[in-house]
Amino acid sequence: MFTPYVDQLKLLLHQSAIGQIRWLDWLAAQLIDFLTSPLTGLRTRSYWPELVAGILIAALVFALRDRLPSQGPRAFLAWLFPKRMFIHNSTWVDCKLILANNFVTPAINLTWRLNTVFFTTGLLAVLTAAFGSAPHWLTWTTPTLILFTILFGLAEDFGYYVFHVAAHRIPVLWAFHKVHHSAETLQVFANVRVHPVEVILTGPFKAAATALVMAPALYLGVGEVSPVTLLGMNLMAAFYGAVGSQLHHSHIWISWGRVLEHVFISPAQHQIHHSSAPHHWNRNMGGNFALWDWMFGTLYVPRGRETISFGLLNGAPQPHPTLRAAYLEPFREAVPQALRERVSLVVRKITSPPLARGG
Repeated sequence: MFTPYVDQLKLLLHQSAIGQIRWLDWLAAQLIDFLTSPLTGLRTRSYWPELVAGILIAALVFALRDRLPSQGPRAFLAWLFPKRMFIHNSTWVDCKLILANNFVTPAINLTWRLNTVFFTTGLLAVLTAAFGSAPHWLTWTTPTLILFTILFGLAEDFGYYVFHVAAHRIPVLWAFHKVHHSAETLQVFANVRVHPVEVILTGPFKAAATALVMAPALYLGVGEVSPVTLLGMNLMAAFYGAVGSQLHHSHIWISWGRVLEHVFISPAQHQIHHSSAPHHWNRNMGGNFALWDWMFGTLYVPRGRETISFGLLNGAPQPHPTLRAAYLEPFREAVPQALRERVSLVVRKITSPPLARGG
């Protein structure tokens, strides 16, 4: 809807004096994409229909559960956007990370070729070698396209689950994923409070998983296939927004009940995932589906509303109080302690002054 206007603006800038300076042209295009991403849905997890859906769900919860008889719209806004949360230093670090990542991640992304096309091509070659030429007997109709979209969404979520579990259990990966879990407030900005290295590593996991759906679809189906879209979004993304995915990173407790929370991750379940309490740690790893947690023993379904403190395990000190710390500290932590000590010892030996000789 808004994308053509954004493209026209970038073209105008490209044809102006700014376009004559390559780095400035790139910087301007990146900044425009960043500022307009909620309108275009490009490179963002906060597309405007998802944000609207989250606000509507929150309004319904406020009206039916948390609103006092005398409270009106202003009380709703204060409840939805509590001032103490948005002036918190953790929230400011979130905002700085979002802005910095918009420029840094594309510049250092070394895994961008490890996408769904790459893995699908390889898997198609395997299918052809094993079973012969593609039969192409499946016709793409509305029902089969919807089924493909659902399977594609499930695969993508499973790919994220695999990465997420690895990020919690492998120290090198945890050093970078820890940036996300050091958030002391949960609001929409925390949704993308991630280290750029994590962004770079997550993509191939999702791509490898979605290729498991895409390759058979191309092998068995007639012609190209792509997920069904709604309002410029993948149909599954639209569904996630309709069931409150934008409220996963929020202070608003919303539980879908024990039955549905074995299938879908509720906002309450993801808030539990961010809890600093030991019994909540390493639980509810799925992005949108709880099926994987249920299958692999990482599911936690609350029996009622729980009081949660967000942050690292047992209230560990904040290791990322600044953007600089959030970017650089993970690299230091990723190096094993024994190696750090050995390097430090070597550096001290090299830099220390020689002992004076006795006469």
